[in-house]
Amino acid sequence: MIPTLPTRRSSGFRPVASWAGAAALTLGFLFGSPASLAAAPPANTVIGNQASATYSDAAGTTQLATSNLVQTTVQQVGSFTLDSVSSVTTTVINTKIGAVGSTVYAPHTLTNTGNGNDTFTIKVDADNDRFSKVEVYVDANGDGVPDNTTSLCSATGAGTCDVPAQSVAGNNGVFRFVVAYTIPGTASGAGSAPATFDTATLTAIPGTPALYTAPNTAAAVKDDIQLTTAAAFNVTKTIGAPSVSAPGGGAWPTAANGGQRSSSASCATTWSAGLASSASCQYTVYTLTFNNTGGSPGRFAMSDTLPSGMTYVAGSAVWSSAPGTALGDGPAGDPSGIDFQVSGNTLNTVVALLGQNVTQTVSFVVLVNTSAAIGTSTTTNVAKFEPATVPLTTTAASIGTPGSSTNPSAYTVLANYGIVVGANGSTAANAVDTTPGTPNGTANDLTTRASVVAGGSVKFGQTVFNAGTGTDTVNLTVSSNTFPAGTTFLFFAADGFTPLLDTSGDGVPDTGPIAAGGSVNIVLQANVPSATAVGAGPFSATVTGRSAGDATKIDATLDTVTIVVGSLVDLTNTAAGTGTGTVGSGDLGPGPSPNPTTTNSTAAGTGTVFALFVKNNDTKNNTYTLAASQSTSFPGSLPAGWTVKFVASGGTCASAAITTVAANAGAQAQVAACVTPPATQAPVTAQKIYFQVQSTATASTGVIVSDTKTDAVTVTVPVTYSATLSPNNSGQVAPGGTVVYPHTLSSTGSQSCGAYTLTATVPSADASLGWTTAIYLDVNGDGQIDANDTLVTPSTPLTLAANGSQKLLVRVFAPGGATAGATDTVSVTATFTANCGTPTATDISTVITGQIRVLKTQAPSAACNGVADTAFAATPLTLKPGQCIVYKVVATNEGTAPVTNIAINDAVPAYTSLSATQPATATQCTSTGVSGTALAYAQTATAVSCGSAANTVAPSGMATLLFSVKINQ
Repeated sequence: MIPTLPTRRSSGFRPVASWAGAAALTLGFLFGSPASLAAAPPANTVIGNQASATYSDAAGTTQLATSNLVQTTVQQVGSFTLDSVSSVTTTVINTKIGAVGSTVYAPHTLTNTGNGNDTFTIKVDADNDRFSKVEVYVDANGDGVPDNTTSLCSATGAGTCDVPAQSVAGNNGVFRFVVAYTIPGTASGAGSAPATFDTATLTAIPGTPALYTAPNTAAAVKDDIQLTTAAAFNVTKTIGAPSVSAPGGGAWPTAANGGQRSSSASCATTWSAGLASSASCQYTVYTLTFNNTGGSPGRFAMSDTLPSGMTYVAGSAVWSSAPGTALGDGPAGDPSGIDFQVSGNTLNTVVALLGQNVTQTVSFVVLVNTSAAIGTSTTTNVAKFEPATVPLTTTAASIGTPGSSTNPSAYTVLANYGIVVGANGSTAANAVDTTPGTPNGTANDLTTRASVVAGGSVKFGQTVFNAGTGTDTVNLTVSSNTFPAGTTFLFFAADGFTPLLDTSGDGVPDTGPIAAGGSVNIVLQANVPSATAVGAGPFSATVTGRSAGDATKIDATLDTVTIVVGSLVDLTNTAAGTGTGTVGSGDLGPGPSPNPTTTNSTAAGTGTVFALFVKNNDTKNNTYTLAASQSTSFPGSLPAGWTVKFVASGGTCASAAITTVAANAGAQAQVAACVTPPATQAPVTAQKIYFQVQSTATASTGVIVSDTKTDAVTVTVPVTYSATLSPNNSGQVAPGGTVVYPHTLSSTGSQSCGAYTLTATVPSADASLGWTTAIYLDVNGDGQIDANDTLVTPSTPLTLAANGSQKLLVRVFAPGGATAGATDTVSVTATFTANCGTPTATDISTVITGQIRVLKTQAPSAACNGVADTAFAATPLTLKPGQCIVYKVVATNEGTAPVTNIAINDAVPAYTSLSATQPATATQCTSTGVSGTALAYAQTATAVSCGSAANTVAPSGMATLLFSVKINQ
């Protein structure tokens, strides 16, 4: 199963456990190529963020702890433009000319540039009230003329034309309309030279004013309507084929208002019969419609410069007065009555005489280029024209820049979605599936790991490519797998630690937005059940990516692990190993065992040498650090005055010390450990010494590996009188529970040991936490505490005869607050008045191993000054684009044993970026109860961390990471 977390994401995957390496990965977090977008997220987008912390537990095993999820909801922010104007102005948008009694149409566009839907009212007010009628019509297709005969509003005389509230989608949604101005038939003052008859003011006001910031609380522009007795020209531009034939009398290509751009650089740009759009070449047809609504014929001129996303198809232009005849494109070759010339991407037209009330068209074909941007930014066309007659000297070659503009006519370029999921190091070309959803079988679509430890995890790095032409988000699932039942799967960012969340709100973890042509590295982690049989395998999982933009576009890659092993590194006393590492006195496989595998005897002050074999079961060469402790906690401590020195194989206690050993893949290396008790050491039986090896680099599974084994040293003296207390016990206890350990005190000398007292001592630190013990004489020898068994106190007088024995029972109580990972070692000691010393046994009680808890909270910072405006909490926030969130991540050791090498890793969530002003440097990475190398803060554009290469976190110790992100605007 794959846990799904709502709302959230370099180089290839190289997970590590040491902080320095982990930070290097974390700070290269997520993107293999730029993919995060700075556009403001839509209103009500939920920005989620989750942190993680890595550490080594008491057994030296690398662990990953994830924090709670915190969420921030993006508030709606309003902004809009009216014909690109965002405030109240007197800017003239349209200058239109008409004759007495004519109606003139002026096109306009309102654009909602905010991040959410809103309604807008529009008022048209004639400045001098000279029009006989003012009306507003919908122009949804943007062709500059009304879509139908039903007006949105109508006004006469001194009235205003009030358009009812129109709902406009956010994120650049538009409302297109035209204003119809009727010049009365009684209008006076007209002359051959156009002159202003009246102007009108258009004012747009949003329906939710509280969302807007002044001066963008209203927008106003003007139309200038002029009167003339001479020619009065008007032009509209549309995407559409005319009613006349194409060049040569053939058919025009389909005149689409939108579609994909061309994908081939070799598409035809010269007209030929049958030219049409194809899978790789996209064409459309523009028609310029021009008419004369003035009082007399006139010479007409217009110029059309195509936008960068379009290319004119040479020889494709046709004039409606010469159907089927191609215009010449140059100084010659045009039909009589028109001069048409093309220079680059500019098309100039001069009609010698356009009669009164005559309408004509010029149509031509354009190629939508491969470079056309998604949307309309490079494919919106506006032509220019002279609204009045031009001099006879004006030709297509000398037209200049006409003074009036047509309506904008846009071709909407749609994204072509395509995704590829492959191995790290692959490309979109070589990792793509032959059959979508089925890995292609090549090395570029396969990630193999040599092994995984039973009960452990294995990580697979992959790369997700956006092979489409628009920004896309890719959902990730394990669509099928052959892993053992109970295996769980998690998706992480490229650092291998930060969980991937669901940024699109569909309940599936995803990559977050990836720019067209971009890529993102992700990691799949498979957690294998501990009951998985050693030697089992291979196991495979198919990782499937699915485009959020087009759910039919899928691609998959295959992850395979070859075999399940007991451990990737094995520490033993012999080359072959003994038994099972967690049972009895075994050391083969993961350890440590409860009892020592090897017990050496030595006199006080004299060293004894243990042989140690380090087997690298991995497919990757590695070097291992060597360590020793009197408990399972590492780094730990030795009994007072004891020393351990690691030496080369065959060495003695006088040999030079070593700290690491290298072992090639599949090979075994040998070292020795010299353990020396102090000269003052009293006799002790089987003092446990734990040896550990830990890799200095990640194994093939992507994690740091280690193994621990148990040995012991018995310190001897010449024996005249002697006694033993056995055995050493180990067990488990629940918080608030008890466990009973049996012991036998035996006289092993030829003389009586005499009087003695018994104590069961809890380490002082544990005693302060509430651990307690009690000792009983097992009167009936049944191994259980019965009503007749005698409770022993330190003052209870006892005697042990020669060759005699006494059965004892030690009860250990764990406090109710004992934390998972707590280990208590009780020393049971018989103290003789003379002769037989103080034989001791140990009872080791384990709750569970130590653990780190990670808590993440957040607070708003409206001023983005790095300072939280409120107290930190895990509850959701509601903020606007441009405001900031301060995140606080606290990792606490809630166990009773130290942990090491803590590093907190966090990522900048989707729809945000790191704030320019961060919290004060002294507060960004702090700690208490942490020794060793000081923790340090580090960041890149997409990730932050707090950790160090070598540190120890004491019980209740904590590390805190503080950073701030800004919501995109």
